Amino acid sequence: MTQAIVNLALPVIEKKVEKALENAPSDSIKTTETTVALQERLVAYVLRRMPTFYVTTDNAQSCSLENPISCFSQAQQHEMDQLIYEGLQHLMASQQLGNGSSGASRWV
Repeated sequence: MTQAIVNLALPVIEKKVEKALENAPSDSIKTTETTVALQERLVAYVLRRMPTFYVTTDNAQSCSLENPISCFSQAQQHEMDQLIYEGLQHLMASQQLGNGSSGASRWV
């Protein structure tokens, strides 16, 4: 039987970033920034600052692939939330300084 290696952090962080952007005040983020591009940059920001969490498909019984957030402790989930908040704050600060999209790519 072939085993697949699955990064469980990616789908969890993607969902958390999506939720954070939905809850962010619309005037705090420039409308010229596409949601997809912003989501990608925030996900990259968090992934670069978090330890990776991989499982093989045979090890998936200990935590569900259908609900990967259950594989992370409350402390790990809190760290993800903090990093998302930090990334949003950094992005908004760079936009207020007038860096626009050219400066925003350097923060990841």
